[in-house]
Amino acid sequence: MKILALTRPMGTLSRVTAGEGRPFVLPSPTVTREKVAEGRMRVRFVVLFLIGLFSIQMGFANPPSLPEFPPLHFHPPKPVRYVLDNGLIVYLLEDHELPLIRLDMYVKAGTQYDPIDKIGLGGIFGEAMTNGGTVAHPPEEIEKTLDRKAASINFSVELENGGGSMSSRKEDFDAIFGLFTDLILHPQFQKDKFELAKAKALESLRRMNDDPDEVARREFRKIMYGNHHPYARIPSPEMIKNIKREDLLEAHKRFFRPNGCWIAISGDFQSAEMLAKVKTALGSWPKTDTTWAEIPEPPATIGQRVFYIQKPINQSQIRIGDLGMARHNPDHFAWEVFNELWGGGGTSRLFRTVRTEMGLAYSVGSGFSEPQERGLILAVSQTRGSQTIRAAQAILKINQEVREAPFTSAEISDAKESIRNRFVENFISSEQIAAYMMNLEYFGFPEDYLDTYTQKIGAVEAADLQRVGRAYLHPERSTILVMGDLSTFEKPLATLGHPQEIKLIDYSVEAQQ
Repeated sequence: MKILALTRPMGTLSRVTAGEGRPFVLPSPTVTREKVAEGRMRVRFVVLFLIGLFSIQMGFANPPSLPEFPPLHFHPPKPVRYVLDNGLIVYLLEDHELPLIRLDMYVKAGTQYDPIDKIGLGGIFGEAMTNGGTVAHPPEEIEKTLDRKAASINFSVELENGGGSMSSRKEDFDAIFGLFTDLILHPQFQKDKFELAKAKALESLRRMNDDPDEVARREFRKIMYGNHHPYARIPSPEMIKNIKREDLLEAHKRFFRPNGCWIAISGDFQSAEMLAKVKTALGSWPKTDTTWAEIPEPPATIGQRVFYIQKPINQSQIRIGDLGMARHNPDHFAWEVFNELWGGGGTSRLFRTVRTEMGLAYSVGSGFSEPQERGLILAVSQTRGSQTIRAAQAILKINQEVREAPFTSAEISDAKESIRNRFVENFISSEQIAAYMMNLEYFGFPEDYLDTYTQKIGAVEAADLQRVGRAYLHPERSTILVMGDLSTFEKPLATLGHPQEIKLIDYSVEAQQ
């Protein structure tokens, strides 16, 4: 199978995150909007320079216009879906181009379900399960087998899901799949590996204030959701230290169930044979029932608020945002186009004005998240200290202007085309397609989501943009967070409003004890 990619991934998958709930989140190493915008502008500058140089050399005073192309319609191949008697859902997609097989798994779980006194359990669970061995296969044996066969096995727990993955050559699949399924059914969480995972978690807490971008992102979530909300809470060293191996075994028993599990397999195999292997390995896995804690709604925002973090860094971090929409909001497609025009691309209002025209920011952009409950809508910027207040004021001014969606028909058309073109790069391989279909079902998206995506983006009109701008962008009640060295700011922070200081928690000593 060969699938052509036209451009880069779909915009929503690279937005600024705040408890990501959409598929392929990116809860993870996250590509923020401002980084995407910065990269796009750099690429566009080089391309335009080369085109100009070529035109001069060739004597083209008026280069010919680009040809017209028909609208993009994308219908990726669909994996076949099976449901085992125990409720396990399996997606299979054959791809015989290379002798490789990839498996991805989702489990109904997530760090949002960590017990209130054991926050951080999910983060430790994934590594301890990956490296902790089974009763039949100790960690050292699994590690040597994976190294020798150039294969991989991994488990992790993100905000709204748990999961795992494995990859191997076709000839090694049976051996690696045997180890993978044994880890699913009989993880040992060997004590030394478990303690190593805890030590890494403590080290992360010790260094949690080192990365300014992550600090600003974390503290903004805490402002918007509250310190104890599942989308914003962080563990303390004491919580990590109090997590026991028995807690991992209990979490595995509770969350790893066939009737709460999805598996997507792609690669060089015959579907009938692969399905038989899955049934043999996991068909007798017994069903169980469990309960889920309710995720509370975030508190509503009332009026504009200004917060600051005094930190002696070279570039200030700016976050300006509000609560947005939850997953499955019918306004998603209109907001996707609005965000592209607001700050999602290199030609957006934020990027073009704040960075290109005014020269106030190293990076600037907008983004949004859509978890189970309301996510965030925000503008993000990084700038030098002496331009911090001007940059924040410029963002606020643009936010007020774009709320009425004053976009031209050409801008809207270009934004929609950009989004639709980027969409297909999520599906350059069979493993991406199979995994994406699994993710769509896990997160409750309709079966025809992929087939109708480009049409729904194309159907967005100027009136839709004005409607969602008024509904979701509220500059008058924005929450503003500025982090930087206040002594370098060109104006008092009070220029933006009444500032409230945030004192960062410092676990650098406690995490080492």
